[in-house]
Amino acid sequence: MKRILLSALLVSFLIPSGLIAKPAAARSRVAVKLTQAELNLGRAAFQYFLNNRHPNGMVNATEGFPMMTMWDAGSLLAGLVAANQVGLLAKADFDTWMSQALSTLHQLPLYKKELPNKAYHAASLLPIDYGMPETRKEVGFSGIDIGRLVRWLKLVEKMYPQHAAAVQAVIGGWKKDRLTKYGQMHGVHLKGRKEKWDQEGRFGYEQYGALGLEKLGLNVADSLANTHRTYVDVSGVEVPADNRTTYHNYVTSEPFILDGLESGFRALTEADAQRILAAQEARYRQMKILTAWTEDNLNKHPWFTYNCLYVNGYSWRTLAFGGEDVTGLRGSSTKAALAWHALFRTPYTLLLHKRFQSLFSPQRGVFAGILEVGNVKNEVVSLNTNAIVLEALFYLFRGESFEEYANRK
Repeated sequence: MKRILLSALLVSFLIPSGLIAKPAAARSRVAVKLTQAELNLGRAAFQYFLNNRHPNGMVNATEGFPMMTMWDAGSLLAGLVAANQVGLLAKADFDTWMSQALSTLHQLPLYKKELPNKAYHAASLLPIDYGMPETRKEVGFSGIDIGRLVRWLKLVEKMYPQHAAAVQAVIGGWKKDRLTKYGQMHGVHLKGRKEKWDQEGRFGYEQYGALGLEKLGLNVADSLANTHRTYVDVSGVEVPADNRTTYHNYVTSEPFILDGLESGFRALTEADAQRILAAQEARYRQMKILTAWTEDNLNKHPWFTYNCLYVNGYSWRTLAFGGEDVTGLRGSSTKAALAWHALFRTPYTLLLHKRFQSLFSPQRGVFAGILEVGNVKNEVVSLNTNAIVLEALFYLFRGESFEEYANRK
């Protein structure tokens, strides 16, 4: 079986002039045997987990930095499941590590004894603020991050019934109704001693996180309804964006590739994912720069960026975590490149796959990607990148999402 679906080789991906209403590349449902290069990539990705593992089963969010969020906890479970499924982690070792991780998540000291804090010290489990791993501080909770974790807890429960009781123990102590209001996903942060409620997420991230919370039986109908979705012109392609002007309405690959890999596009639509991919190919056609944009870590200040197809009224902008413009640090992402190819397998995604599949150190893990200024490697290694690489390899290997696979078992 050819690695590229010929049905995907449609003229829409030649990016004609004028607005593209609906790119036509179809999601791949073809399982393939992983190549030696892909297996080497997977081994490097899993090496990150081994290098950064603590005795309690948790893994550092970035290399050598003992912090973790609930998004990272979801990435940990994702990486373990994917590594087991593609043959990189033996069943007995998987069961031991998964049992340990779930036990640790059950023991987390909760924010106000209600829900997981936004961040923890990965070794001591001390509740902390971002970037300050040595000082105990309860700072609130994130609905988006908890939503990612729940998606993976529920997948573990479905795929590995021997861990179902441990999954229920993790969730059982949470005050779940604090995560939603008026059908929307919410989070909380502390301002001094006062709680401030936040409606969390903009189009993409909001739906991705909300699907996880729906699995807890919570009402997130408004978050899932796409009420605020609009379309904007990005490099001649109609790209979905959020019409709310408060907060940053980041449009990146991340929620689309994750929803595709994990659920087969249950929170977001395949058609919208096609548009996100088509805009990036259009930029490549116009500028001759391979483009696979999403959020990424950096190994220098400001340490984290959102590479946005669209944000706050502008196309192709890169923002720091606090919203500052850091266009000079724009770049493409290994995890996005590999995930787009796993999902759609077009000639363009094959270019991405070939360029980015060698960006790793066998001793450290998979690198974040390539910065455009100077065409230099972004050699930071993180849990999220390495987990998503393993998720992409699972999709190649199985030819379907984790949820589709779990429902067939």
